Amino acid sequence: MLRILVDADLILEILINRQELMVENWELLQGVYPLVQIYLTDLGWQKIYSYTSRLSDRTIADIVVNWLQQTILICTVEQTTIQQARLSRLEDFESAVEIACVEDYQLDAIVTHKLDDFAADSHECLIWSLTELSLRVNLESQLKAVGTLEDDFSMNYE
Repeated sequence: MLRILVDADLILEILINRQELMVENWELLQGVYPLVQIYLTDLGWQKIYSYTSRLSDRTIADIVVNWLQQTILICTVEQTTIQQARLSRLEDFESAVEIACVEDYQLDAIVTHKLDDFAADSHECLIWSLTELSLRVNLESQLKAVGTLEDDFSMNYE
């Protein structure tokens, strides 16, 4: 299973219905990818909650927040995480915190629509766009399917 940290701003794109990313974002959060476990920093969660609580229809905001709570695992940002992020050369501090969380929680990648926010630092963390995540998940699914077929084939001929 891929364990990814999703940039909070990417989730906000869904909530504010920005057209250029809506379909891919919606598929990601709808669990189209059963091989992916989604994580979010607790600071990102607070940011999302702050915006959704100000939507005109509070009922919809509550439904979205409850659904996210059931779907996404939260990474707690500790003091050591903040200290680690302070040492980063990234201009965007929130991105530096996300990289530090990925390292702390030993996650596989960060998924974002702002790849440039992560470009200034030389880190070992994988930074993926939604398209790259989709390609990776499709490859993982195909490999899993091939493995299942091979297991079925070997069981039939042993």
